[in-house]
Amino acid sequence: MNRNYIIILTVLLLFPGWALAQRNRPQLLVYGYGADAYAAALQSSMSNMQTVWVINGEKLVPELTSDMISVTSNTDLDAGVWADLLGATLRHDKRNDSVSAIAKRRINPRIVQNVMDSVLNAAKNLVIIEGGQLRSVKKSGKYWQVELADRSRFKVRALVDASTDAYLYRLAKGEADTLSVRTPVPDTYFQAVPYDGLARTGVAVGDLGAGPFTLPLASMIPADDSNLFVTRKLPVLQYLLRGTPDDIPLLMHAGQAVGATAAYAAFFKTTSDKLDVRTIQGELLQYGARLIPFADVPIQHPHFDVAQRIGATGILLGKPVEGGGLHFDWDAAVTAAEIKPVLNQLFSRSQIWFVNHASVDTLMLPDLFSYLKFVGQRGNELEEYVKKNWKRRFQFEGEYDEKQVVTRRIFAVLLDVYCQPFAVKVGLDGTIQR
Repeated sequence: MNRNYIIILTVLLLFPGWALAQRNRPQLLVYGYGADAYAAALQSSMSNMQTVWVINGEKLVPELTSDMISVTSNTDLDAGVWADLLGATLRHDKRNDSVSAIAKRRINPRIVQNVMDSVLNAAKNLVIIEGGQLRSVKKSGKYWQVELADRSRFKVRALVDASTDAYLYRLAKGEADTLSVRTPVPDTYFQAVPYDGLARTGVAVGDLGAGPFTLPLASMIPADDSNLFVTRKLPVLQYLLRGTPDDIPLLMHAGQAVGATAAYAAFFKTTSDKLDVRTIQGELLQYGARLIPFADVPIQHPHFDVAQRIGATGILLGKPVEGGGLHFDWDAAVTAAEIKPVLNQLFSRSQIWFVNHASVDTLMLPDLFSYLKFVGQRGNELEEYVKKNWKRRFQFEGEYDEKQVVTRRIFAVLLDVYCQPFAVKVGLDGTIQR
């Protein structure tokens, strides 16, 4: 028997915890104590990344656990970790927009503390260090070396600085005013209805009263390949935050998005300049995040994920409504003119179909079936299957009518199933890459 093998086997038998420690060694470190730190650490752990959360304050998420507060922002846009927390304060275990709205009216700090304690105690892949203070943060090859004041050390692939003063960032790189991101978001971005371009890469939604928006991924990642991520000190958040309880939903959403992004970099052993937008968005959707701020698509809606995926492709544009909201507008008819530009970018065969069906204006169900069969390369059994599963699988309302007009609901659901446009990659600038 090989001598080296005997030595390794002996070590494992005598010290079984050593192997476990190596396997469970954290690969991502979150630093901070606020709502964004909570969301980032929790999302990283849910993304199956061994995470250590260094809480540098005396109180966990003090903006929620200190005083009785009310949150009025983000009407019908609460999502992800934040929506889970709100629901749990009212003993609901499923995300629901109506429950979130009720919970936000009167947030009891003691109840929130109990909920967070329960969530964190049950979290896997998460080590929490309370009262932790940083001593040094240094880059060593592909890793970050972090030492705490008590001399404990961590070697991780990615860092998330969610502190209020960017202390970790300053230790690692110097002054925080050097902080730069891949793509700064201009003020004009928030003055337009979000649906295209950078919004295709949206990972965190918000509405602080001036209108809904989604924060593009490139505005939340470092300009370099350092894998040093920040949350509340991001330029785009500094522009938006007001220093009131109404900031909390946006901080939670942004923290969750950064947590998923950092976890992606660590898990795939890559760097922050080589991120896959759709993979990160898909991970966030899995945990209830919103990518596009459709206020008429409740988070409990059976087609919620479909609307988010189709919205993120830009095929169907969000429709602004009075009062500043953005709607998916489920029951509106679909025209060839509105879907053709993006579909032709997504699928090469799409261009041929539109040339051969130049006379199509408002889509009828036979037109949609024809498109799905040609572009999605489906067989003639498609119509019969959809008819049979109209309500059971696809959960459409009303009776099947082969001559009916195609609504945005029908189009989105069937296109998502049979052509999967969300699977087509996009760059960090929102450019479609097929």
